[in-house]
Amino acid sequence: MEDVAVNKMDLSLSKTIRTYEYIKDGLKSGRWVFGDEISVVEVADELEVSRRPVIDALKKLEAEYFVEIVPQTGCRVKKYSQDEMADHFLTVMALEGMAAYLAAQRREDREVNELYLINEQLEKVINERFSRDRYFHENRELHYVILKMSRSEKLLSMTKSQWDLNDFFLCNIPLFEQNLNRTITEHEMIIEKIADKDAVGARTLMETHIHTFATLVQKKIVPNSSSL
Repeated sequence: MEDVAVNKMDLSLSKTIRTYEYIKDGLKSGRWVFGDEISVVEVADELEVSRRPVIDALKKLEAEYFVEIVPQTGCRVKKYSQDEMADHFLTVMALEGMAAYLAAQRREDREVNELYLINEQLEKVINERFSRDRYFHENRELHYVILKMSRSEKLLSMTKSQWDLNDFFLCNIPLFEQNLNRTITEHEMIIEKIADKDAVGARTLMETHIHTFATLVQKKIVPNSSSL
């Protein structure tokens, strides 16, 4: 009987996790934008699950600041002001700046080569077969490698927790109207500083790179979205 109970618990948990990832992917891909309603019934039907995993997934996303659950009303995507988004990127700027600083001090040659290869892949995504999902994936991979090069587990944990919000915010502003090749150039400059073991230079360029997004959200008008 205990085994049956455990299996049911595992199944329920797996449904919640799958539902959580499904909704989060929708938030990061722009399916739902600021203020949009997320229908529990609709998501449950799409995934062929009961409402419980959907509700549990939404509670987790609320704790991560993606959505707001309004009692007796429903769930909607959390709205952020331009200043709030800018503050987020300024926080990320400080974290990733320190990561670049430490990476330049602690890097190995093979890791630098890996950075160059990832940046080349990102350039191909931009110029040959563009896809927003692939852009986010390759860009995140490059920043992840730099974080690993810092050899700081605490810094890695603190920064990774912000990345999903990064993608979520960037889906709610006209990011892809920008010249994305600028990203490639900025990455190359950062990698060169890391390769040269110029810690101060790497941090400065990384901070400038991330600050671009803080400036972008302050200048751009966040698209209108529906409300409950």
